[in-house]
Amino acid sequence: MNEKAKQGREKIIGEIRKIERMRQGTISEQYYGTGKNRQGPYYVLQGYDNGKHWSKRIPKDQIDQVRADIQSGEYFKVLCQDYADLTEQATIKQDRSKKKR
Repeated sequence: MNEKAKQGREKIIGEIRKIERMRQGTISEQYYGTGKNRQGPYYVLQGYDNGKHWSKRIPKDQIDQVRADIQSGEYFKVLCQDYADLTEQATIKQDRSKKKR
């Protein structure tokens, strides 16, 4: 693997190390009741685990932290994909250079 690819991978790993919290799922804002009886919003974090749907109510005072945790989880996924792409590109480049010999 060339030095540029190694440095790129190390940079990505460094970014991953900075992530201290993360969550998966989506937040929905929900209400109950209608008209004058409508109450809310309340927040629900939802997702899937091993093909099973789950949901959990999130208190209003925690919603900003949960949103930040979800963003960190999405960033983690991007970093992992970048790492995989960089490694694959380096592998292909390495294989091409072996064929030219």
